[in-house]
Amino acid sequence: MIYNKEFFEIVDQIERVTKTIKDSTTFTAYATNRQLMYQDEVVRTLLESFVTEKRAFENIESYGEFAPGFKEARRGMRQAKRNLDMNDRVSDYRLAETNLQRLLDEITVSIATCFSASIKVDAGSPFFHSKSSCGGNCHA
Repeated sequence: MIYNKEFFEIVDQIERVTKTIKDSTTFTAYATNRQLMYQDEVVRTLLESFVTEKRAFENIESYGEFAPGFKEARRGMRQAKRNLDMNDRVSDYRLAETNLQRLLDEITVSIATCFSASIKVDAGSPFFHSKSSCGGNCHA
């Protein structure tokens, strides 16, 4: 790669875009909700419970439904996951994370379409509906 004046101008522009994103309310909401979630003792307990149940299920998963306690382990893991997902702190964080991902996807598509409408962009989300050439299904 040749480092010239244009290269450094692009790096400067990337830094400005990054700073603008980090100063946005979308990123601030994401960072705040992430911090609140990981500091919450209830969330920590739910996460530990889920990890424990998941490991118990993974230990017998390869044996399939014929393993003793397979259904109970699977049910326990799913219940622990549901309890984690239904926590308000976790759901607030996931919503903020989705909003940030949507913003980043839209920026990526905007940059790509400046060069060509035929450039495919992996939007990262199956729910992303924009000018992405692949309709949000590039990852599939």
